[in-house]
Amino acid sequence: MTKLLVRVLFPLVAGGALLAGCTTTQGGTASPAQSSSASEPAAPESPAAGGGGTQSITDACSLLEAGDLSGYGEFKDPVQGTTGDVRTCRYQKKITSASDNATVVAVNVRDTASVAQVNDTGGGLVDKDVNGRKAKEAPGGASVAACTLALPVGDASRVDVAVTGAASADEACQVAEAVAKAVEARLPKG
Repeated sequence: MTKLLVRVLFPLVAGGALLAGCTTTQGGTASPAQSSSASEPAAPESPAAGGGGTQSITDACSLLEAGDLSGYGEFKDPVQGTTGDVRTCRYQKKITSASDNATVVAVNVRDTASVAQVNDTGGGLVDKDVNGRKAKEAPGGASVAACTLALPVGDASRVDVAVTGAASADEACQVAEAVAKAVEARLPKG
């Protein structure tokens, strides 16, 4: 019973810690960007940057569907929520035996945090490419079976695919990378 309780509670606590540690507030005053003169052509928007931002994403669950997770077991219905200014959609794997991992796959929409602000959660930061979009991966350390893959949406916002409660950080990153491909295809392109 204790082992099952630890398997269920640890991923939830670890996921909460990852969510709490990933945002940064930057002070200052917002001002409009300088417009280019008529003689200068506007720079084309990079598809890797992914558009103007995450404000158009009103439903975090529109980015992740149950079918995207079918290769990883059976998951409960999604749970939508907000933690601070982060919109979330979370799927938790159904536990059918004591040997199952209580894996949680979440999509976190961050309107005010860029990929450059991704925190190292113990396993370093790794540059990734997801469907042509530059991304940043933060695997958990040796004792944290978690991974976050951050996808930029514009210059100052991002969408994270976070996996907690897997058997290892490597497994969590494999799931995050596969799920991120489906999520990236639904992100604003510009």
